[in-house]
Amino acid sequence: MIYPVLETERLILRQLTPDDAEDLFEYFSLNEVMEYYDLAPFKTIEDAQNIITHFNGEFEKGKGFRWALELKSEKRVIGTCGYHNWHKEHYKAEIGYELNPKFWRNSYMKEAVLPILTFGFETLQLHRVDAFIDPANIASEKLLKSLNFKEEGFLRDFFFEKGKFVDAKIFGLINE
Repeated sequence: MIYPVLETERLILRQLTPDDAEDLFEYFSLNEVMEYYDLAPFKTIEDAQNIITHFNGEFEKGKGFRWALELKSEKRVIGTCGYHNWHKEHYKAEIGYELNPKFWRNSYMKEAVLPILTFGFETLQLHRVDAFIDPANIASEKLLKSLNFKEEGFLRDFFFEKGKFVDAKIFGLINE
């Protein structure tokens, strides 16, 4: 399958390339971005190169998609968004995302997630999209609710991240 390119008014959603490593490192190295992420803040540009390789490898294995969110006006990557834990036999996947804080509170992520959800439901034939978030991540919860995801539960000690167990809230969106 050729990597799908999606477009919105302000964004081009495309496959990550090695040339995106500096843009990713800029924000993946920040504590405020990695606070709710299951990785420690990046220390080197190689960390960014490795995550690009990982995301693209998941696509090649048929396990997911992770789009670069390229801001048209600046021709730079300001975040990523996509599907992981794609279970074709169950018609479901999880969605994940992050954004450079310089671009927070401008509705970029909602603008990106909408066509990704459409792609998931129409092209990938997903029936369900899950999102697991840290209960303290209020911005992510607001985003999901604005996209009609329903909060379905609170999962105690659900993930082991950065040396400790952490809770999660699960949100789901059904293609009805």
